[in-house]
Amino acid sequence: MNLKELRQKRLKWVEANRENGFDDGIKRLLTDLYPDNAHFIYELLQNAEDARASKVQFILTNDRVEFEHNGDRLFSIEDVESITSIGISTKKDDHTNIGKFGVGFKAVFAYTSTPEIKSGKYHFRICDLVVPDTKGLAPIEIEKEKTCFIFPFDNPDKNPDMACAEIEKNLRQLNESTLLFLSNIKKIEYLLPDSTLGFLERKKIDENRIEILVQHPGDSKPTSVVFLRFEKTVDVNDEDNNLKTCRIAVAFGLEKTQGQKWKIKLLDRGQVCIYFPAEKETSNLKFHLHAPFASTVARDSVRDCEANDELRDQLADLIAESIVTIRDQGLLTVEFLATLPNGRDNLSLFYKPIMNRLIKIFKNKALVPMKQGGHAAGNNIFRGPAQLSNLIRDNDLATILGEEYSPPMWIVNPPQINQREDNFLSMLDIPAWRTEDLIDGLPSLSEPIGKWIAEKSDEWHQRLYALLGDFLSSAPSYLRYVATERKDKLSKLRIIRCRDGEYRVGSECYFPSDGIEDDELMPRVAQGIYSSGNNKQEQEKARKFLEDIGVREVGEVELVEAILKNRYSQAAVNRKSFRPEIKDIKRFIDLVKKDPSQGDLFKDYFIFNLPHGKWGKPSQVYLDSPFYNTGLSAYYDALEDKVQRWALSENYKKCGISLEEIGEFGKKVGAQTRLKPNEQEIPSEHPEWSELNDRGRWTHLGIDKDYDIQELDVLFVEPNLSKSKLIWDTMNTLPWT
Repeated sequence: MNLKELRQKRLKWVEANRENGFDDGIKRLLTDLYPDNAHFIYELLQNAEDARASKVQFILTNDRVEFEHNGDRLFSIEDVESITSIGISTKKDDHTNIGKFGVGFKAVFAYTSTPEIKSGKYHFRICDLVVPDTKGLAPIEIEKEKTCFIFPFDNPDKNPDMACAEIEKNLRQLNESTLLFLSNIKKIEYLLPDSTLGFLERKKIDENRIEILVQHPGDSKPTSVVFLRFEKTVDVNDEDNNLKTCRIAVAFGLEKTQGQKWKIKLLDRGQVCIYFPAEKETSNLKFHLHAPFASTVARDSVRDCEANDELRDQLADLIAESIVTIRDQGLLTVEFLATLPNGRDNLSLFYKPIMNRLIKIFKNKALVPMKQGGHAAGNNIFRGPAQLSNLIRDNDLATILGEEYSPPMWIVNPPQINQREDNFLSMLDIPAWRTEDLIDGLPSLSEPIGKWIAEKSDEWHQRLYALLGDFLSSAPSYLRYVATERKDKLSKLRIIRCRDGEYRVGSECYFPSDGIEDDELMPRVAQGIYSSGNNKQEQEKARKFLEDIGVREVGEVELVEAILKNRYSQAAVNRKSFRPEIKDIKRFIDLVKKDPSQGDLFKDYFIFNLPHGKWGKPSQVYLDSPFYNTGLSAYYDALEDKVQRWALSENYKKCGISLEEIGEFGKKVGAQTRLKPNEQEIPSEHPEWSELNDRGRWTHLGIDKDYDIQELDVLFVEPNLSKSKLIWDTMNTLPWT
């Protein structure tokens, strides 16, 4: 078929439409398919891209717009037939080309009634939408390898001023997205009626990086926009179930930091492109996508079909694969995670598989940015607050958790919680390891944990205690039991480093004082564990924590308590080297004189020297002359050893303290000073129960008590005045009312 034959064929179609009154309706239908008034700009760019053009130019004047490109594929008769047809395209069977609908070029008729085309040996205008015509054409001087389109503003429904204004507006709105996913066109120029020039130009930096320069008319210099772009050729089944080869791509924004290093940036609105942006398609992603999706005629949104689902899944794989390259290029930082989709992005069902694919690869490949460098899969790694992960490093955490764990362990902390980076990490189900877990891992301090903590510096211990102090103070005030439980648990941990290198619980430790740092009797904490460095706040927190769990300043009470534990405790008695000193009684007496409330301090210690070289607790001692006149000797001498209680040793007569003072001290700390009968109710089998009951011998208070003195029958085997007086005095202490 030649151009003349094609013209005759089209004229017959036009005449048939006119006879049936279809011509105006068809024209409105075709031009209204594109609601964007200047959509034909993209149609022209698509034509140039398919023609393998590297450079295109628009020249806008008040009465026309011209378009020229240098594509090496010039028009054939098949192209003339296609561009003048409706629904027929030379590209309809090739998904790697654009314009499969065969109606895109009809968008130009919103501005012109007679578009003119010069390409190769063909120079023609189109009349009545479909008729190629060569009559009356003025020669067009262009290089023979170029193609030129001329669109006079002769549409009677749109005056030239409006047409020019609309097209200028849309030319000015061309941006980096226009060139982002094209393969051939590298530069777009446009000249406006006021002779100002604008352009877009794409440059390849390396295999994945491209730079797009955007020069807006009137600007002093172009704006540079850089992308990290990944492309892939895939085979998919189209809507007719035919296997097609398609090019898909994803692009991330790039920018330089203040240190002139590249980083991936968050895009406010990720665009979905079918070579050019599909303006009505919203992905809610923060990077750009491209695939030859089946779309609406205007290519402004993606249709719902299985072919598109397959393309989407291929895109998800490409994005997942690109993350590995991003990591290898040193760009996979915690900040990069903000560009990835998360559960709060309100993705539609169509785009959610992209998010799910990313979650899967992050869980199974070494992609999660780690605190001490490198990346790890989302298994066997942990999240934790910065204060904790700064203290417990990867090797530390592996030591605490055991042999099955090895570095890296901690992920990088996002800048803020509940922001995009944190939201993405939350979807990976990485377990949190918090201060509570640290506390649970420390109770025994057995090997190898004991060796591990012993190798740490005083400053490290200070940070540990400050951390634990924060944990204590963070307990909710309205849940007092939480604070109590935390304090009880921490108070039992043997984690306080002392000056001698040993670790003790807080109640066993004392602060250095009066220049004394080493004290066998009263273990002093290493001063550096609360005074290292220049961080005053940390020092204060560490010291307060030590105080909260029992570390004390050395006062007289503390000193006496230390003496008691060291010389008079059960543990001391059990030692072969048990060496109590009778002279300590003076210090004990002075303390109780000054503060009688400290009497209970002595109840569990073997502080009293007894006959025959023994030592006893206050509860094992009774007082009598010459220390405190009670008459109890008559009782205990008679019973001999049947009741386990002893008098004080005669050694106290040589200690230089008055015996009365010793007796008074003994009374205050719990030594026995009188007999204590055992109280009991009168049992019904008592021999006088019936008589008492019949006679009404109850007191007015209804007392029916009886009393018993241990071993009373033995006591009066040999009665004497001293024994009788003791019993009488004892009875007078009972409630007889």
